[in-house]
Formats: sequence, C-alpha cells, structure tokens
Amino acid sequence: MKKWIGFGSLALLAACDVPQAPVVNGPDGQTRIQINTSGLTCYDNKCLDINPAARSVRQIGNRTTGIPRNIDVSSGSVTPAEFAQMGTAASLAGGVGSGNR
Repeated sequence: MKKWIGFGSLALLAACDVPQAPVVNGPDGQTRIQINTSGLTCYDNKCLDINPAARSVRQIGNRTTGIPRNIDVSSGSVTPAEFAQMGTAASLAGGVGSGNR
C-alpha cells in the first residue's frame, strides 16, 4: 500500500514540474509562446504536441487534429489565447475509447 502511495506522490510531483515554454514579446509587443518543434510545448501547466509543418496539434492521450485555420504558426510562436484555442481543439479531438471516430 505504501508503495502505491509513493508512486502516486511521485507522479503528482512530476506532473507539477512541467518545464514551461519560453515566452517572448512579438514585434507588436504582444506576449508570444515559443513552439517546441521537437517535443511538447507547455504553457500554464498544459502541454500540447504542436507540429507547425503539418499544421497539427495533439494533447497527450488524444488523437491528432488540425490547428484552427485562424491561427498562424509559421512564425514559430503563438499568443496565449491561440495556445488556449489549440488546447480546446486538441481536447475535442477525442482519444482511444472516446467514441469519436
């Protein structure tokens, strides 16, 4: 029993210590989140697998879906609002056993 509690505590600590993506100011002075093209992009404790070349986004455990058309990822960064919008799209994509096909 103690072993399972220890594993649970360790998983909780690991989940809370997610490295956040670098945040920069864009040319317009707006805050922008740098997209990590070789792994997860994490911001505000939410992580997305963003592929600008394929214009796709995936949340862990869910299927890959397209980046909403109104979001431009060609600069390698997105605004916090765009990141949240991609997160919503990724969470709506559904995962294994979700019933969405």
